[in-house]
Amino acid sequence: MMTAFKTVAQSAVEWSELPELPGGKGWAGMYAGVSHDALICLGGANFPEKYPWEGGKKKWYDDIYVLVEGKNWLKTDEKLPIPAGYGATVSYQNTVILIGGSNENGHLNRVIGFEWDGKKLFQSSFPDLPIPLANMAGTLVGDVIVIAGGISTPTETPLKKCYALDLKNRSQGWAEIDPWPGPERQLPVCTVYQGQFYLFGGETVGVNSKGVNFRSILLDSYRLRLTRNAGKWTGFWEKLAPMPRGMSAGGTILPVLKNDRFLFWGGVDGVTAMYKMQATHPGIIQSLLYYFPETDSWEFIGQQTKIPARVTLPTVFWNNHWVYVSGEIKPGIRTPSVVSVK
Repeated sequence: MMTAFKTVAQSAVEWSELPELPGGKGWAGMYAGVSHDALICLGGANFPEKYPWEGGKKKWYDDIYVLVEGKNWLKTDEKLPIPAGYGATVSYQNTVILIGGSNENGHLNRVIGFEWDGKKLFQSSFPDLPIPLANMAGTLVGDVIVIAGGISTPTETPLKKCYALDLKNRSQGWAEIDPWPGPERQLPVCTVYQGQFYLFGGETVGVNSKGVNFRSILLDSYRLRLTRNAGKWTGFWEKLAPMPRGMSAGGTILPVLKNDRFLFWGGVDGVTAMYKMQATHPGIIQSLLYYFPETDSWEFIGQQTKIPARVTLPTVFWNNHWVYVSGEIKPGIRTPSVVSVK
């Protein structure tokens, strides 16, 4: 069942609530994509017994759920090879491709695919990433997967790396592309528009005047134009207007609405990043922003007050809607909610 309502703003966004994921808790960092018209959601992590401020331990999962329009979620017999989450996902020719990620043992470089035939899932393999990578942005530009940023181990600093995999020439493996002209980052957001890759925000490690590290939420924005010369992919980056507020760990692919604007909802901004008390955390900022790529401009369009904003989640284009899958509404607190916009 789908419940719909609109945001009160200059440019209304229509929101719909889809069936909740089973289990009641939800997951952060799931993989998600579309295969033969079914929404496939895989892996992720939560705190099943206690919250982190109570000493709870984070658990990664290998479960896979399938949603066909008009039906309820199905938990498949098939599972991920290992529990994992916090990677990138793209959907290509009815295969949901899972790129990198992490689990309790570290970060991953493996890339695998799953295809749904209406009854079961079939797994396929793709070239491994050059390095283990999690918390990166990634999407599909034509036949090419582009990923940017991320982190190789839980204790290292974020990376200034960009990679591309041509799915029509996958035997060539991943190519390293010149990175954006800005700082390293993890947990950025991205999208594709008119054949070009857009990268926004994320976070890096800042150092204050006393030498103390802090979460530095980034405001910068970039556009990447890919070209292929002599069998190799190269890229040209263009710096865009900065974001009015930062966004780290937002929905992994930004919805493109009305064919001319990107929707920004949720994610961690600079103020939220400074909040230290997990048990009394106020939640994620509810403001809504549009970015217009044709004019390189921003617009604040109001607040989303009916559904809690979230972080560390996949977004998927499915059945002519953009779908936000589960995620984290406060530190350590997930939601099973699945919502769509158009």
